[in-house]
Amino acid sequence: MALVLLVEDEQLLRWALQKQLEKAGHLVQAAPDLTSASSLLAMHQPDVVLLDLGLPDGHGLDFYQANRARLAESVVIVMTAIGDVEEAVRAMKLGALDFLTKPVDKADLVSLVDRSLSVRGERLEAQAARQGRAQTLAQEVIGESPAFRRVLELVEQVSESDVGSILIQGESGAGKNVLARSVHALSPRRERPVLEVSCATIPETLLESELFGHERGAFTDAKVLKRGVFELAEGGTVVLDEIGELRLDMQAKLLHFLGERRFRRIGSNREIHVDVRVIGLTNRNLQAMVHEGTFRGDLFFRLNVFPLTVPPLRERREDILPLARHFLSALQARVGRRVAGFEPEAEELLLSYPWPGNVRELGNVLERALVLEKGCLVSVRSLMLDWTPPAPAAHEPEPGRSQSALPLGIVPIEEMEREMICRAMRATGENVTRAAELLGLSRDQLRYRLKRLGLRHGDGDE
Repeated sequence: MALVLLVEDEQLLRWALQKQLEKAGHLVQAAPDLTSASSLLAMHQPDVVLLDLGLPDGHGLDFYQANRARLAESVVIVMTAIGDVEEAVRAMKLGALDFLTKPVDKADLVSLVDRSLSVRGERLEAQAARQGRAQTLAQEVIGESPAFRRVLELVEQVSESDVGSILIQGESGAGKNVLARSVHALSPRRERPVLEVSCATIPETLLESELFGHERGAFTDAKVLKRGVFELAEGGTVVLDEIGELRLDMQAKLLHFLGERRFRRIGSNREIHVDVRVIGLTNRNLQAMVHEGTFRGDLFFRLNVFPLTVPPLRERREDILPLARHFLSALQARVGRRVAGFEPEAEELLLSYPWPGNVRELGNVLERALVLEKGCLVSVRSLMLDWTPPAPAAHEPEPGRSQSALPLGIVPIEEMEREMICRAMRATGENVTRAAELLGLSRDQLRYRLKRLGLRHGDGDE
């Protein structure tokens, strides 16, 4: 059963259509004009709208355009006279599903309404899936450090723009792929595909076909026509991972595509134009490769329209514990093991470890720890990190410069930071959480600073 809003000014036809739809099991709200339709629309969200175009107080298309946001989850079917088919086509370009010409065939009406309900269901499922992917992605993009928050601000800005080429650089495992998917999910292209290609793992002989496609019979194994990712991602985003691994001849072809957004399938003379955003990912120094002659300078500048650099995990230690807790929560169902959190010593080890493999290594370490841990908290032993934190170095003034040599009232920032933290810890009875609130920091940020400055604390809030 569906809620149908029927907008038709001819009384007899309105009555007949309403009875036919009610007989098919639908609930019908009938309106003789746009004023009545607007009142009904304000009170209820219809599943289907049957909209006549020629009405006493206005045109149906004007009503549709004025209420497009309100009708986003409804399916609209327009009704028009045979001579006004062009108006119906215009309505379909605006988003209407279909049209019926008068006199309306009752069987066609019921069939079209039933089909429209199936289309609506598919639309809502697709919308829910997109929202689910966006929510999952938002949960993956985790970071409290100033360095990472700055990167996320840039991601939001470029996502909303029409910049066609983006280059994301950073060490392996730092989260470049997650940021690339975030750019797509936040952009107007989110409704279209996002396709990822690894330039390092696909054999060189197949990479051109993977990107641009081929015609049937273009080479020995080309038994069927194949569309490449640039064609399949029309209107969306293509992510080229490890783009620094492209050989020079493929770099030239990619450069031509980025300049024109046109290409030819292998074995074809016909040019295909597509609208896609290209995001290149690399853990290599492309500028150095340009100087070495292994990467084209013109391609680098074409890709580097909007550069993003993901800082390594060791440079954003405030993010380590939030990421660790996220991984712990996400991995428990897969591993089949539940723990309540981390022992304090395990948190200290996570904060001090240099993480050469970045976020990816952190996730792998925690998956292993869940398998090994027998207690209710992740311990140092289950982390299995072969690492001994260096002893904190005592603060010493720079050679040749004493405190007395500083201008009156000037104190080194590190000494001021140490003093403010010590005061906050004393004021709260060594309670890290309350001290962090006084200082305007997160608990993890304060714990990191305590560790860096070599200040002991009793974790009075644990």
